Parts: sequence; structure tokens; C-alpha cells
Amino acid sequence: MPAPNNLPAEPTSFVGRETQLTDLRRLLRKSRLVTLTGPGGAGKTRLAVRLASTVLDRFPDGVWLVELANIADPRLLEQTVATSCGIREEKTRSVAEALFTSLTRQRSLLILDSTEHLGDACATLAGRILRACPTVTLLVTGREPLGVAGELIWRAPSLTLPRAEDADHPELLLQSEAVRLFVERSALSRPGFQLDKGTSAAVVAITSRLEGIPLAIELAAALTATMTLPDIVDGLRDRFRLLTGGSRSSLPRHQTLRQAVDWSYRLLTRQEQGLLASVATFVGGFDLSAVEAVAGGDSSTDDLRALLQRLVSKSLVMTDPSKLGRTRYEMLETLREYALEKLHEQGEARARSRHAEYFVEWSSAAARHLSTHDQRQWLDRFAEELANIRLALEWTIAEHLDSALLLATSLAQYTTMRGLFIEGLDWLNRALENATAESLGRAAALRVRARIHRRRGNFAAAQHDAETAAQISRDIGDDVELGNALTLLGIVASSKRHWVKAERFHRQALELARRARSRRSMAVSLNNLALLDVARGRPREALHLIDEGLANIAPSGDRFTESVLVENRARVLFDLGELGPSEATYLEALKIAAEFEDPATTAEVCEGLGLLSLARGNPRRALVLFGASAGLRTRYGAEAPSEFRHRFETGFAEARAKVGRHAADAAWREGESCSFRQVINLVMGSTGPSDDRGRSPLSPREAEVARLVAAGLTNAEAAARLRISDRTVDAHVEHIRNKLGLRTRAQIAVWAHERLGDS
Repeated sequence: MPAPNNLPAEPTSFVGRETQLTDLRRLLRKSRLVTLTGPGGAGKTRLAVRLASTVLDRFPDGVWLVELANIADPRLLEQTVATSCGIREEKTRSVAEALFTSLTRQRSLLILDSTEHLGDACATLAGRILRACPTVTLLVTGREPLGVAGELIWRAPSLTLPRAEDADHPELLLQSEAVRLFVERSALSRPGFQLDKGTSAAVVAITSRLEGIPLAIELAAALTATMTLPDIVDGLRDRFRLLTGGSRSSLPRHQTLRQAVDWSYRLLTRQEQGLLASVATFVGGFDLSAVEAVAGGDSSTDDLRALLQRLVSKSLVMTDPSKLGRTRYEMLETLREYALEKLHEQGEARARSRHAEYFVEWSSAAARHLSTHDQRQWLDRFAEELANIRLALEWTIAEHLDSALLLATSLAQYTTMRGLFIEGLDWLNRALENATAESLGRAAALRVRARIHRRRGNFAAAQHDAETAAQISRDIGDDVELGNALTLLGIVASSKRHWVKAERFHRQALELARRARSRRSMAVSLNNLALLDVARGRPREALHLIDEGLANIAPSGDRFTESVLVENRARVLFDLGELGPSEATYLEALKIAAEFEDPATTAEVCEGLGLLSLARGNPRRALVLFGASAGLRTRYGAEAPSEFRHRFETGFAEARAKVGRHAADAAWREGESCSFRQVINLVMGSTGPSDDRGRSPLSPREAEVARLVAAGLTNAEAAARLRISDRTVDAHVEHIRNKLGLRTRAQIAVWAHERLGDS
């Protein structure tokens, strides 16, 4: 017989959360007070009720749900708990005495639901129950913990989201809890609704934009009765206006998304409300130093940290330990959108301006680190702050052009190293469009834009920008910026095979670098002079210059630039006929380029190794490598250096003639279709999975079974094929389902086809 309880019947099916329920059952054995926290609409109550229904046998004296959302007066708390537990007031005893006397003798589970507005009173009551009633366990739901000794805090996560790349495979999308919830609730609103290839893309967009928040997803699913999926996707641009009309039987704050968030906001102090609005200026996360700059005012760091921690405890901000060892904070986009409305009501110009000022200064400092020993770390930090920098750029382009120039220039140094040439160019174009002052900032922006134009093969635009940057630098008297501009002018001249002019520019740049004692700039100029010697058929002189350049670049720690010099050294060794050392040096350059995910240097390594393969009598591999290089250049917009293009074209024609048209086309396509990571594995000779899509959480035997399922074999047929028992195959299939979060054989088949290939 089940334990007595007042748990409500579930009006709809319970979707997902299997892993969380397992964890929570374990926690209930470990602690007598478990608190489920999370933002409004996260499904805490539903999860707590479902959890309680699965542990009824552990609490023979009862499982009691105490609903507190509608209790405004903390003096009614004990009466509400007693009533929920079926405990009556007596003539000779107060309700509190009756409650504790009864609970002392019981092995019960109490669910205190929605405690955030009665925090102090609930904390006091929970403490008394834990001390006085040793066989009672408390399960609490709220937007913040109670803060009672012995409390285990468990944050309710959002439902798992779909992967965008699975949009064409509805079976795989159903691994996502958010998708399953949306589909099941949509079928209630619109009978006959199904997830198929016609609806899957919109379902992915809806559930992803709603961040796996159960309440938001259920409200969106209800709209399918009257709206098409594309209309819902479009309407989510204003999610608070769209997501209304929840069940009339729900609590008022669960009938619209806005009411759910309003409830949390009203429970904040004025200081907390102000900080929440201020941090809404950040997108993609933020750290404490950024908060100090934007919202600090007269507050101390300790005060801000304490305020921020209170927002975290109230489930309005989340902490995210950075892989770089610093704590970052994040907000769900739903909460951020709400907080932005509050910021707009308060006047957002000051916060926006402070946000932009902070990231202009931060990016300038970060860009300087991109050519030092710490460049890998700062590339990662740039990636963390990219969304904030983009937001600051939008603001500064509209409000402060000088700041926009500085910010676009700093960002372009990052995007160039990451192969994001188009984005870097776009921001520079917008920042330079209306900037007319002949400032050093303009010169730097023009020089960086010239560099991107050169990378993309637009040498006329590169020359124009470099000439303008050089003239501004001369007028201002900045030799460092002048040297950078002269370097680009030398590269442009070299692309036109104007060797004498190119050498003059590079030697002038080298002299300026020596005056400034910039060993990194000296290394760049020496490398460029070496390339002139290569083009003019003087490889021994080139090798001497490159080695001198490498000796200068090493102390700076600039491994990114070092990879360029190493790749050029491999090219020189090839010209000298030293094929073994050339190959080893190309692979050394590739190893560094792979660390930085640098497509331009990787493409040049592929071309060099392709020529080397051809020289060794392997024209097919040469064509695969040439195709890989072309694929990278097409995807990332990085053009080959024009002065060396004829080498590649000659080698390509020779290799193609040796293998024949059809075989050549197939080899080219094989290389061209490779992702960046596949190119690295192709060159390094990897025999394992060549991409993230190939990595499998399955054991080798499980992978074999998954392939056979994909081939249409039954478990018995798979057992016969593998010469193992039917029961063993059954167990493997169950393990596959559990590891991958799949439910059907069809889902396993699609997954195996996509990730493992054919058997």
C-alpha cells in the first residue's frame, strides 16, 4: 500500500529529467534537507512532485506537499504546514505544538514549495523540524536556498537542448528534453502535430531560443493551436508579449512568462534590482572587474561581490567557472531581456557608455598580449568576451567614432589570427566610414584593414590603405606604425613582382624595427626579405635570413608569427632539395598552426606538402592536399600569396596529368571536403576518427553493435554475426541507449550512420 500523501495527479505526462531524478533520489538518502533552486519556470515544483512520487515507499507515514505561493503572511506558515499534513489544532495545544508533536513520531517527507517570499520564516521552521523531528525529511523548492545548516542545494537545470546539426533528423532531436516537451504539449494543443523534417528546424529554433525553460516551452507549445511554427519563431523576438495564456488552473505567476519573472523581480531589494538591470548590458557573460566598471559607482568591490552573490543565490544570475581559472557570471537570455526592459526604464545611456568604455580599454590591452608568451590565453579570453566586444562596437560606432576605431582595430587582430577575416573587415569598414581625423588610431585601423585585404587577395585595397596609414604615421611622427605600414607596402610590391621596390620597403621597416628595438618586428622584416630571396632564386641567402628571424621571434613568445617563419623555412629547404628536413619542418609549422586553428598557415603547409608528395612520386596525395588547401581558403577567405601561386598551379597541372581527370577530381574533392580538424588529421596521418563527429562515447563492441543496428539487423542477427549471446547484445543496446540518451532503435540507427559510418 502506498504511503499517505496529498500529491496532485499529473495532468500531463512528465517529460525528461530522468538523470536528475536519479541524482535527487541519491541526495534524499544523503541529507534530510534538499533544496531545489532555479529561476521561475524552471519546473522545480513539477520535478519535486515527481521525485516524491517515486520515493513513497521510503516514507511510510506520509509525503506531504505544502504549497506556499499564495501565503503572504509568514505567521500562517505553521498552520499551512499542519493543514497540508492533516494535523489539526487542539484545545490544549497550539498548532505549532500539535505539528511538532505529530511530526516527531513520523517518518515523513515534507515538500515546502515556493519558499522564496517567506525565506526567513521557512528557514526558521526547517531548522526546528530538523532538530526536533529526526525522522522527517524536507524537500524544498525556491528561487534561493534557505541557508540552513545541513542543506544540500541542487540547482534545477534547464531541459537539454537540441543540436542544430540534428535538425534534419527528427529521431535524433528527440534526445533533447526540450524538444520532447514541446512536441508532446503541441500534440495536446494541435492534435496530429508531429516532429518531422518539415517542422524540425522551427522546433529547434523555438526550444533553443527559450533556453530549455519548461514554462516558456509549454506556453509556446500552447500557441500551436492558433499559430504556425514560423509565426511563433518570429513572435519570440518579444517573448514576454507572445508567451501568455497559460492554464487557468495554474498559479497566476505561471500563466505568462512575464508574471513568472515579475514574481522574482519584486522580491529583490532596490540595490539588487539596480544591479540586475546594470548587468543586463553584458551579453555572453561577464566577470567581476567588468561589473565594477559598469555598475560600480561608489560601491566597493566587496559590496558588489556580495550583491552579485545574492543575485546568484536567487537564481537570476549563474556562475560559470572559466576554463581560464576565473569566475564568470551569466544570465539566461530570457532574464536578460526582462532586465534590459528595467534598464531602459531607468535610462540606459550611462550603463551602455560605461560598458563600451570598459571593453575599449580591455580590448586594447588584450590585443597587446596577442604577440606575447600569453597569446594563447588571451585568444581564449577574447573568445569569451567576443559578444560583449561586438555590442560595444555597435554602441561606439553610433556614439563615439574614436573609440570605435580603437575597438575595431583590437578586435581585427583577434579575428585575423582566428581566420575570421570577413568579420574583422566589416567592423573596420564601419568604424572607418565616418572617421576623418588623421589620428594614430585611424592609421592603425587602416594598417590592420590593409593586412586583411592582403590576406584576402585584394592587393589594390591593401596598397591604398597602407599608403594612407604610412602618410598619417609620417605626419604624426610614429615610427612603429610607419614600419607596420611599410611592411604591408613591401608585401603588395612583392605580389606584383616588383622585387626592388619591395626590398626597399622591407629594409626601411627593418631599420625602424631596429631603432625601436622590437625583435618581433625585426623577425617579420627578415622573413619578408627572405621571401624575396626565395622568389629570386636565392634559397641559401633566404635560409640565413629566416634563421636570424627565428632567433629574434623566439624571445617574444609569439608562436603564431613563429609558425609563419617555420613554414617559410620548410619552403626554402624544399627548394634546396632537402625533402626530409622540409617535411619535418612543414609538420612543425602545422603543429603550431593547429594550436591556433590558423587556416591560412595550414593551407600553405598543405600546398607545400602537396608539392613535396609530388616530388616523391605520389601525385594522388598531392591532389588531396591541394584540395584541402583550396577548401580552407574558400571557407575562410584566405588567398594564396600571389608571388608563389605559379608554383602551386604548375604542381597541380603536373599531378593531374599523372593520375587522370576522374581520379584527380575525386582526390581533389576528398581534400576539399575536409573540415579544419580533418585537414590536420589528414596531414598528420591520423588513422582514428577525423572529426568531432567521429568521436564516440561507445566502447568498440558497442560501436559494432550500433553499426549492425543501423544496418537493420535484429539483436539475434547481430549476436550471430558477432558470435555472442542474444542477452549480451540486448545489454549492449541498452547501454547504447543510456549513454547516448536515445530511446528507439531508429534513433540508434540514425546516430550510427551520422557518427560511425557503415559497418
